Amino acid sequence: MDWTFPEANDDAGIFEIGRRLAVELGRAPDVTRFTYDAREMLRTTREIERASRGGRLLTGFQTAAKLAVEIERYGKLLDAGTKLTVFATGAKPASPKLEALDYRELQPDTRALANQWVLASDDPEQLAFVSYELGDPAQFGMGGAATVGKRFVGFVSDDPGVVALLITALDGVARPLPPPAPPVPSATAVSLISAVNETSAPQVDMADGSVVIAVGRDDDRRAFLVGAAIARKHHRSMILVDRSAEGFSSPYGDLRGDHPDRPSPDRLFSEDVARREGRGPLVAFLEAARLMEIDAGGWFPVKSGADGLAEAGQRFGGGIYVLPPEAAKPGLAERLRGMKLDQLTAQLKAPVIVAS
Repeated sequence: MDWTFPEANDDAGIFEIGRRLAVELGRAPDVTRFTYDAREMLRTTREIERASRGGRLLTGFQTAAKLAVEIERYGKLLDAGTKLTVFATGAKPASPKLEALDYRELQPDTRALANQWVLASDDPEQLAFVSYELGDPAQFGMGGAATVGKRFVGFVSDDPGVVALLITALDGVARPLPPPAPPVPSATAVSLISAVNETSAPQVDMADGSVVIAVGRDDDRRAFLVGAAIARKHHRSMILVDRSAEGFSSPYGDLRGDHPDRPSPDRLFSEDVARREGRGPLVAFLEAARLMEIDAGGWFPVKSGADGLAEAGQRFGGGIYVLPPEAAKPGLAERLRGMKLDQLTAQLKAPVIVAS
């Protein structure tokens, strides 16, 4: 049974709902009356609430703010043993009186059944009330039933078939999933954090900007420890430039296009992307940074050596550069990549620290 209100959004739509009910039941619904009066609808609501006391009641409140006004009333229904399910947009009101309430948080929708003013009970009596709000979608669910400009159209029924269809539709609205449990920190990340805690940040004259750390070559663990200590002390973000990506081909040259799940030269990436790209050590560095609440991202250089580090600083605002211990005495290949310290400092135009 499709309970969605017709797109025309006028009073006649309720007759289309009635037609669908007749088709679903194979007969005309029994003892059903249509109603347009908001005050009568409110009286009907109170009657159904009283009649369902100690039994079962499913109620559409439209918004959590409306439920918040009824905490006392619904708290008493719960105390009386009523099995209550409520549907509304917004977070469940924080009240111990509603602790036993089955609350289903909805996405905004002006035509879906669960988002309407609706009540259904099959214990101890068969009772149903459905009221669709008409009018300006921008005002949907705002204000009370008597608010100027509000219009509702609905029906009341004690037809067991109608009640059963209504409860089936409402009870089928999914309960919100519990928030996922935070991932268990990896042993590597925990070890890194412990080592950062024992690492003293060197005294540096920092320019504005992030801490750029060269990883992926040599003793990059030591570079990370010193860089993280600096970032934490000075409340800076970190850019982890993975130099292992330097090579004959671009790390961005695949067929996935500009997809959020793939790295891009124009943005930093998270540990999830690093994991998908198979960069194990970088994953641990980014995980440790997250656990220490340091804003950090990874980046694959498109140029080698000094040119790659310089581009990272230019793109993402580098304020200081941290290199592995081997950078103090670079080999020939590294010197050819511009990693000789005096040349590198001049090119980067920012302080350069070699992790000791």
